[in-house]
Amino acid sequence: MNEPSVFNGPEVSMQKDLLNLDGIEHREWHNLYGLLFQRATSEGLVQRNLPDQNDRPFVLSRSFFASSQKYGAIWTGDNESKWSHLAIAAPMLLSMNVAALSFVGADVGGFFGNTDAELMTRWMQAGAYQPFFRGHAHHDAKRREPWMFGEETLERLRKAAMARYALTPFWYTVFHEASVTGMPVMR
Repeated sequence: MNEPSVFNGPEVSMQKDLLNLDGIEHREWHNLYGLLFQRATSEGLVQRNLPDQNDRPFVLSRSFFASSQKYGAIWTGDNESKWSHLAIAAPMLLSMNVAALSFVGADVGGFFGNTDAELMTRWMQAGAYQPFFRGHAHHDAKRREPWMFGEETLERLRKAAMARYALTPFWYTVFHEASVTGMPVMR
């Protein structure tokens, strides 16, 4: 997480009327701060390379702004373990891809709340086709490793993960195409 946050406030962020030293409201620069944080991290990791190294950094952010795609991946933030959040994930990710943010994904299974076997299965199946694919949950959520849902669900989740990994050459190809042509990764 790389944006200014106040977890106990009513907006879970800085107050809207908070002003910086130039008198500009926080909401005007909230996501710009995230971009600059992501950029500084990415550039710092590249500069850390030894002269004979060419290690590419992996930087993940949920706060982004125009040009964030140059510095790392984006996740959609703290979603919930609900069917409605699964339903909105694909349109959100497609919209972000059209806006040139290609390395994006939603938390598989939802971040807040508890998912059941059916929702976890469907989310895993959909998530396998997102550019950025990961399970992520709040520490108060029930455990959701694949084996926690029983043998039948474990097999379904395994198939979804295997489908994802079988597409690794495809992902490399579409990411390269996106870097050269600007075409979205998720279409």
